[in-house]
Amino acid sequence: MKMKRRCIGLLVCILSALAACAPATPTVAIIPTLAPTPTLTPTPLARPTPERANFDATRAFDAARKLAGEIGARVAGASGAQAADYIASEFEKYGLQVTRQPFEFEGWEDRGTTAQLVSPENLKLDAQALQYSVGGKVDGEVVLVPGLGNRADFAQVNVRDKIALVKRGGVPFSVKAQNAAEVGARALLIYNDAPTSFTGTLRERVSIPTIALSGKSGQDILKLLKNGSVRANIASDAAVEKRAGYNVVGTLKGKTDETIVLGGHYDSVSAGPGAGDNASGVATLIELARVAGAGAPPQHTLVFIAFDAEELGMLGSRAYVDSLSDAQLAKLRGMLNFDMLGAGGGPLLLMGDGKLALLSRASAKELDIDARNSSLPANAGSDHESFARRGVDTVFFMRDYDLLHTPEDTLDQIKLEYLDQAGRVAQRVLERLDAASKSDSSNQDSLKLMPLE
Repeated sequence: MKMKRRCIGLLVCILSALAACAPATPTVAIIPTLAPTPTLTPTPLARPTPERANFDATRAFDAARKLAGEIGARVAGASGAQAADYIASEFEKYGLQVTRQPFEFEGWEDRGTTAQLVSPENLKLDAQALQYSVGGKVDGEVVLVPGLGNRADFAQVNVRDKIALVKRGGVPFSVKAQNAAEVGARALLIYNDAPTSFTGTLRERVSIPTIALSGKSGQDILKLLKNGSVRANIASDAAVEKRAGYNVVGTLKGKTDETIVLGGHYDSVSAGPGAGDNASGVATLIELARVAGAGAPPQHTLVFIAFDAEELGMLGSRAYVDSLSDAQLAKLRGMLNFDMLGAGGGPLLLMGDGKLALLSRASAKELDIDARNSSLPANAGSDHESFARRGVDTVFFMRDYDLLHTPEDTLDQIKLEYLDQAGRVAQRVLERLDAASKSDSSNQDSLKLMPLE
């Protein structure tokens, strides 16, 4: 029994030894086999339909900040080059074909103008020469002209060899000055109908110094005149010189050659940064260019123009219109003018009596925006007039604003709400014109949309 157990134990040991000497079975790693990625033959992707962009008032405000806040005063032919470069770069960014249209004009510079009462007391007046006033030194008696400066008003007083004083309003500055010169006045003082100072432009050349007074200075003179004669001294170093202006033109080609112009002037007076007049209008123009460039190609060819030298008598817009051939004018379906629309008060004014103005006011009503027609005073104007005189249908976007041409026309006067309203109305007008053109491609008058109001 013991022998049997020993044999079994020996057999177990032998088997264990043999197992230990045998080669180990290798461990096989299972690696999944991946099918090769198929090589695709590239095929052109269908161009997605552009999404509709909407007017963004915050973008427009940023553009106004650049123009009025960073660049500042943009006097035509003198300090507007930086603004022109900025506008051109924005137009290019949004896919417009940009050109610059140069034109020459007679620039005007005031190197210094003073006016002072010398009798019955010394009193410095808040005075500045109107643009294109001639220079000169004048000392003389001040005579109040009744009324607003018509010929009949000057006929009631003797201003020969004297300084005439007349109230602002009713009659264009150049007409007041011409009437004063005709009866022998040596200079003309025009006092404001509000306490503040103001600036303006003589649309026609006049032979005598023509000076703008603040309303306060005017009232100071009137008080002294009640007690007797008043003498004043005027010294104005003003001159006219040749300058070059530049319109910045951005074109968005449409499906037809029928053209719609959208414009606003980028120049300002030297008195201030020109935020409301007219960084607000140009900012609206730039944002509308972005909206138009982001969408599908329009039916009409859209031409966005930032005009120079509006403050000197709409010189930039006149130069543009005068450069158009009869054939180009015939294809011009309308002009939207954006000037002084971002500040002030009251409703949005959409001025004009033609089909485009009617369509604009109807579009405002559709958007629940209070908008009304109005008219400019006799001594005011804007770039749409250059188009209207050649028979082009126009609409003028603006608001009542008292701080134009003053140092107080600053960025803080601009309201986002006003930019938004003007921009949305303009965008809606373009949409309706586009829809009308699509519905009848043979229609040569795509303003035939009813009802308008």
